[in-house]
Amino acid sequence: MTEKRALPKVEAKYRPHTSRLKIVDQYIRELFRDELPSAIKYHNADHTLHPTKGVVAVANRIALSENISEHDRELLIAAAYFHDTGYIREYDKNEPIAARMAGRILKLIGYKPDDIKKVQKMILATDLARKPQSLVEKILCDADLDHLGRDDFFKRDGKLRKGRGARGIDVSDEAKWYRGTLALITNHKYYTASQNKLREEKKHQNIKLLEKKLNKIEKKK
Repeated sequence: MTEKRALPKVEAKYRPHTSRLKIVDQYIRELFRDELPSAIKYHNADHTLHPTKGVVAVANRIALSENISEHDRELLIAAAYFHDTGYIREYDKNEPIAARMAGRILKLIGYKPDDIKKVQKMILATDLARKPQSLVEKILCDADLDHLGRDDFFKRDGKLRKGRGARGIDVSDEAKWYRGTLALITNHKYYTASQNKLREEKKHQNIKLLEKKLNKIEKKK
């Protein structure tokens, strides 16, 4: 029977808790600093590494809330670190690139082949076209879209829009942008019980605010 651990605070900071994750943390920080294209405004170091709101910190918080094993928690955190590294090479279909990168680096620092495959499956599960299967895959997907149920949802959505614009995509039609965002958030679901309890209510509030913004814009046309 897995021993119950104290639940983390929602805004608890995460620091690498194993020697191998310390190596991963340093590698990812240097990778984002040195190689991430400047046009990537959302899927960047802040999204992954923010001390309380980054995917790594949120994945750790959900993992502790869901009481998964320490072994699985380490693999989950490793996947969270690598999940968006594919954006360094390619924007679309970036997940397979990130999975390959994780496989190469994790092998170098001593992770076993079966554990590497598990990490890679978690990374691939963050593709919105896929549906996560295992609990750790569900946790990572919930962490990746944690902002949908947070107060900074519109700020994060603005960064994503700015990033698309920086890549030469026409995002000038505000109503069109908000319709796309509304489609994403209304079709989204959190997979874990702890994330549903924490974020679902605020997510619905964000949906209502988004609908109001969209209605206001369309009335002006």
